[in-house]
Amino acid sequence: MPMARTIPELLFADPAPSTLHAVTKLGRDDRPEFVLRRGELLGEVEKTARLLRERGFAGRPVLIPEKNGIEYVVGFLACLRAGCMAVTAHPPRAGGGGERLAAIVGNSRPAAVFATPSIMETIDRVAPDLLKGVERIEYHSPAVPAEEADGPPVEPVPDESVPWPEPDQIGLLQYTSGSTRDPAPVALTQGNLLANGLAMRDLFTREGRTGGTVCWMPLYHDMGLIGLMISSLLVKIPFHLMEPEAFAMRPVRWLRAMSNTGAAYSGGPCFAYDLCVSRTTEEDRAELDLSAWRFAFNGAEPIRPGSLARFQAAFGPRGFQGMMPCYGLAEHTLLVSVRREDEPIRYRVAVRSALDEGRLEVRRTIEVDEQTEVRIEEDEIGVVACGPGIPGHEIAIRDPESARRLPDGEIGEITLRGPSVASGYHERADLTDSTFPSRHGGDEGPWLRTGDLGTMFEGDLHVLGRLKDLLIVDGRNVHPADVEASLESAHPAVIGGRVAVFATGDVLAGEAEAIGVVVEIGRDIHRQWRRDPGAAAAGIVEMEERLRSQASAIHGIRLAGITVVSPGGIPRTTSGKIRRAATRTALEAGELEPIDTGNENGNQTGNESC
Repeated sequence: MPMARTIPELLFADPAPSTLHAVTKLGRDDRPEFVLRRGELLGEVEKTARLLRERGFAGRPVLIPEKNGIEYVVGFLACLRAGCMAVTAHPPRAGGGGERLAAIVGNSRPAAVFATPSIMETIDRVAPDLLKGVERIEYHSPAVPAEEADGPPVEPVPDESVPWPEPDQIGLLQYTSGSTRDPAPVALTQGNLLANGLAMRDLFTREGRTGGTVCWMPLYHDMGLIGLMISSLLVKIPFHLMEPEAFAMRPVRWLRAMSNTGAAYSGGPCFAYDLCVSRTTEEDRAELDLSAWRFAFNGAEPIRPGSLARFQAAFGPRGFQGMMPCYGLAEHTLLVSVRREDEPIRYRVAVRSALDEGRLEVRRTIEVDEQTEVRIEEDEIGVVACGPGIPGHEIAIRDPESARRLPDGEIGEITLRGPSVASGYHERADLTDSTFPSRHGGDEGPWLRTGDLGTMFEGDLHVLGRLKDLLIVDGRNVHPADVEASLESAHPAVIGGRVAVFATGDVLAGEAEAIGVVVEIGRDIHRQWRRDPGAAAAGIVEMEERLRSQASAIHGIRLAGITVVSPGGIPRTTSGKIRRAATRTALEAGELEPIDTGNENGNQTGNESC
């Protein structure tokens, strides 16, 4: 077979033991429950890919609204093998949650849906008309109980009737950008997936290590799908799956899974490591052996220096030494940069005022271990180094307006070039042209404009914030417009289009990102409350309770601070649009006047971290 050009080709071209436990679903005791060996896995992929092609789905979108399970792995790989466009999505819950899935279905217009019968039943119950006209492929997992997984080997053979996909074919529509109502799918080619997957493989095998992976991240998230699933298959190591809900309810289960399986690779957003520290006891930790865990990705949201030190202090005594701060995004398939294993974890303590001026003026560099005490003065800010860029790819820091390249230490927009850069947004030419320019600052592209601010310093990328309004909370993208639209209906006193949602707190100094809200009330209710301060106080308390409840129920977020202002109190553009950044600035400067309820602190509530 010639050199592999796509992941399906590579899986067959790069031999591995057919008896390798390729995919394992962990049970309630965080030990293997169901297993699919590599030979059976590739056999299932070939069989399913042939079915997809026979039914005419090659080159067309196929929806995979599955939970973390072996079915998801087979469905995704079969789509790649058949030349389909895999559309990954979270399945709806029995109690609701179909809005996001409905938007994805409306946007991608899938030709087929691949799922287990139970998922199909849930979708039909939650959204009866959602899959109307979409062909169904019901799948039953061939996985066997772990204790029965050592039968005779099955040697997979490529099906000659199924042609290999081409590198420039779209292999995945990754829905991570855009709001809930108007998602923007990143179109990743088969070549993109292979390029980033090979970069991950090379990182995993650089020191000749063995050991499997554990994944609690949802497989519709690029860190779970590409960072752990695809890389495990390419490295030829066991891939252990657990449900995201299992981690959310008891974070210690992730750590126990790492300990029980002896896995070397896993990861998650910064909040996941915080939860492991705050929600485990000394008794929990005493049972763990994390000495095999040498590669712990930490990305997908701002990395807080204090979080690294706290996790290392808590679990360093249990053998953990593998924290790997990294930076990535779906538009670059996944990984952009990551700490080198032979280098310590570093964060730069910089002058805060210089940062405001667009410079990273480093006072000192701190290397993090279990003995590190993170101390940052009021006039300083700590920034975690996310390592150098992955080989074969280019990072350029540019002035966001002129696209001029900036020297090391100057802060600008992070732009990227290389084989991992996506082909654009599926059927969204407007977004593609602005985000993936063919030339940028006089340089041939295509380039990716990330919308993130950062700088290079001593060979490492440092990510400093976002040009856009996007909020990242607990590893999820939270769009202000979505939250604002929900909060407008929370209480009759709130006016439509008069809610401003923004990040508050000092993320880079070590605080978790929190969400602040300013609400403008209508003129009629304002007149009533001016006549009756007691009614105003009671009304604002009720409003705050409803706003918090709405934000929690719909978006799964906590509001750190709520400020209610009179009509005209929120800054707007000349066309009437809410100016979120200006609202936050005015609030912090004390320039917004909360409605007077007779209380000493007006109506400003809370400022706790999320």
